[in-house]
Amino acid sequence: MPDDVTASMLAEPARAAAAALPSPLGDGGRRLLVLSYYFPPGEAVGGMRWAGHTRQLAALGWQIAVLTAPPDVAGPAPEGVTLETCPPGLTATQHLLRVRGLVRAIAGVQPRQPAPGGREEPGLHAHSPLRREAAALLALANEGRGWVLRAARRTRALIRRFRPHVVVSTSPPHGTHLAAWLATRGRRVRWFVDFRDPWAGPIAKAWQSSALRQGRLATALIAREERLWVNAATGVLTNTVEFADALALRYPGVAVTCVPNAVDRDRLPQRRAARFPGLAIAHVGTLYGSRTLAPVLRGLRMFLDRHSALDGGTRLRTAGVMNDDKAKELERDVSTLGLGGHVEVLGAVPRHEALTLLARSHLAIVLAQDQDYQVPAKLYESVGMGIPTLVVAAPPSAAGREARRLGAVLVEPGDVTGVARALEQVWAHPARYCPRPEGPVEYRDLAPDLSALLAGECP
Repeated sequence: MPDDVTASMLAEPARAAAAALPSPLGDGGRRLLVLSYYFPPGEAVGGMRWAGHTRQLAALGWQIAVLTAPPDVAGPAPEGVTLETCPPGLTATQHLLRVRGLVRAIAGVQPRQPAPGGREEPGLHAHSPLRREAAALLALANEGRGWVLRAARRTRALIRRFRPHVVVSTSPPHGTHLAAWLATRGRRVRWFVDFRDPWAGPIAKAWQSSALRQGRLATALIAREERLWVNAATGVLTNTVEFADALALRYPGVAVTCVPNAVDRDRLPQRRAARFPGLAIAHVGTLYGSRTLAPVLRGLRMFLDRHSALDGGTRLRTAGVMNDDKAKELERDVSTLGLGGHVEVLGAVPRHEALTLLARSHLAIVLAQDQDYQVPAKLYESVGMGIPTLVVAAPPSAAGREARRLGAVLVEPGDVTGVARALEQVWAHPARYCPRPEGPVEYRDLAPDLSALLAGECP
């Protein structure tokens, strides 16, 4: 897929389909309602995409309201945005636990203790087909995070009061689209479904082993849900060309448009002159699925063996959430490779601290193993800050394509020698590897076309 497809953002079929739809806009200004479970001042990365889009659309004259779950930190909403919060209720799992606890209390039954020696008591085996189906259905019920029905009611009320010309629901959590579908029934309002990650598919290898994907009934329900939303919506938005192409093949006749992620450069810290000593390497992001620092660590070991003089100052700092399995894997790899003095695990840190860490580093690491249709949002931040960036991804993947477009260094997931060579090159010639993007990298560059698409106008 040529890079100019992303640069122009809107494919011709999507432009034509959007232009053919009736536009309800009059002289009273354009009004947009966004449903996003995550949104600033919360710091979850899932809220950054539409925080950037709405900020720039507001600058173009749109009136914007956003319905979100209560943020995890206090602070103002982005400029030009009216923020409405809707607290989530209990998830399906929490409801079941409450019912089970109530039944046990009434019956006077004590919670079951583990069997001696760690043996399982008689019952459903952990790997039985029936248990897998039940676990998948429970995971599907939890997808809405106790927010869907509450958000649907609030959205319906907001539509009556705010009278938006267009509604956008963004996921994950994918239950957000169900809330928007329920709220827009019987309403003459344009509605766009925005997928930040695939739902019914295509499923990345990293997620094929998850509990949700192990149940046949849950998989069938997900496919029917997605088809219901897509066929009812005005159009579908994705953040990569590859994902847009896959959905367009699955839903012929539906307007599927790629609106990539980006950054607001004026909201990123300036690259620091006073950087960490030695070769400072930063990884900022969540470790999950197939994402692993193992090839980077082995490449770092190879680099240090070749350049012993840099042994004292060179360090990889990683900040972000990881589960217990990923933490144990990282600890094991660091110990095996003898990198204890060269790796610093910071855990989850506030967003401004993570960006400061990037600003003081010589090289940013972006992991996208086995994610053919997705691009980590962190890639745009490091590129926007002008920091040399090493992307570990398959060349044909969405992240591989964007790495080339944005001027990052691309290394295949198993290429340890390539990682070591990239470290050497950045250390020897840092200015040569500063990103030089081809095409848009800022939200303001995307805003005019996005505005026209949402308004039903031909750009």
